Amino acid sequence: MLQTAADPALPDVLLTPFSVRRRRESKGIAVPAHVHEEGMLVLVHEGLIMVESGARVLTVLPGSLGWIPPGVQHGARWFGEARGSFLHVHPDVCGRLPPHCRAWPSSKLIEALIDRFTSGAWHDTPPAYQAQLFEVLLEELKQRNAEASVPLPMPADPRLQDLANTLLDTPDDTAGIDEWAQRLNMSSRTLMRRFRQETGVTLGQWRQQARLLRALEMLFRGGSVTQVALSVGYESTSAFIGSFRTAFGMSPTRYIAGRA
Repeated sequence: MLQTAADPALPDVLLTPFSVRRRRESKGIAVPAHVHEEGMLVLVHEGLIMVESGARVLTVLPGSLGWIPPGVQHGARWFGEARGSFLHVHPDVCGRLPPHCRAWPSSKLIEALIDRFTSGAWHDTPPAYQAQLFEVLLEELKQRNAEASVPLPMPADPRLQDLANTLLDTPDDTAGIDEWAQRLNMSSRTLMRRFRQETGVTLGQWRQQARLLRALEMLFRGGSVTQVALSVGYESTSAFIGSFRTAFGMSPTRYIAGRA
């Protein structure tokens, strides 16, 4: 629990806030599985982050705030342009946040607070005021109950992981199951069976969800519906809108407007 401003033993609430901006890399920017003693909040400005923690996969889209608790082993991969703001949260206050990885839709208040936390003047901010600002962030998160993560189960088999990461990196890839089976040196039937065993969905269903996730990332970046539809491998805008509406219950334009 955060201590009051009158308490001289007030702990730090944040450790090394920082921002990241990097060019895209083939198959995303990969971060191997690791654990850190502090918690981590990340506000994604551009790109799509896939955080894998055990069997759970967290997708953090632009305009979303992701959370990784302390002591949780996780790896991550960042697709598209990478731009985000990170906050390492002191273990003393991590109990105020969920015990599992999750993501919230951001808000203008959250974005303003994160910008303040990662600004150069943060280290000159009095500790009591730091705690007050962090308390505002926690209260804002309490009001945002919606889960911003879109499910996309990842396979454990290294060959299938390579396939999944390639499809996420190049969503307009037109290769079919037979071609992919040949690339992975297995039969088409074996590929389909193993992929479904490890993810719970067919390769075709998984690929469509991956395309829609990359489409969301591109739409948040300001791409038009037509441009995005072609960029993620759809042959027509109407087919893309139909798939999007089936998955999210509304058109791409309405979805992005609502999140904005």
